Amino acid sequence: MLCLTSCNKDTKNLPENFDFGTTENHTYSNSYFGLSFTYPEDWAVQSKRDIKAITEAGDKILKNETDAIKEAVKASQINIAYLFTLFRHPIKEATRYNASLNVIAENINGLPHVKRGSDYLFHSKNLLVQSRATYTFDDNLSTKTIDGHTFDVMRATARLGSFEVQQEFFCIIRYGFSLSFVLSYTNDEEKRALYQIINSITLD
Repeated sequence: MLCLTSCNKDTKNLPENFDFGTTENHTYSNSYFGLSFTYPEDWAVQSKRDIKAITEAGDKILKNETDAIKEAVKASQINIAYLFTLFRHPIKEATRYNASLNVIAENINGLPHVKRGSDYLFHSKNLLVQSRATYTFDDNLSTKTIDGHTFDVMRATARLGSFEVQQEFFCIIRYGFSLSFVLSYTNDEEKRALYQIINSITLD
């Protein structure tokens, strides 16, 4: 739900020097956040056209959501930048579930109460529990130190009918933005591949 509805076709409220990042040699780099990480060469990076398709899918999902969720997502989208999307398989391939990584930045200058990643994740959780998917969250957030920086981590299981997906949300506050990495997977092999990406993160 968060991945689909975070896609934004007309991002606003971003600094003039904001960088959406570049990919080269299986490495994503972003000068604004001083961020880089590597990803498996056999995973599929999504183009702008692909992200547009995801956006349209998110719009369809929102039609079935409550007015409260629609308004919350609409309000957040004016501050959101969808930086990077990676899938285990190309979108058009037929698979039961497509493990993914999404990197999302949100301008939090209008949210003075959000001081660290755990504050942002608290509000994300409140939005997720209102969606059609049934979310079960770990009782407590955890932290993970990556390249000397502390990320707050929220773990959840999402159920939509009989389908179950594991999600992990890594979040840090950086230069007036929440910087979130959303991992979605269904098995240990996918989780290991996603964690290799997370563990390769460097922040200048």
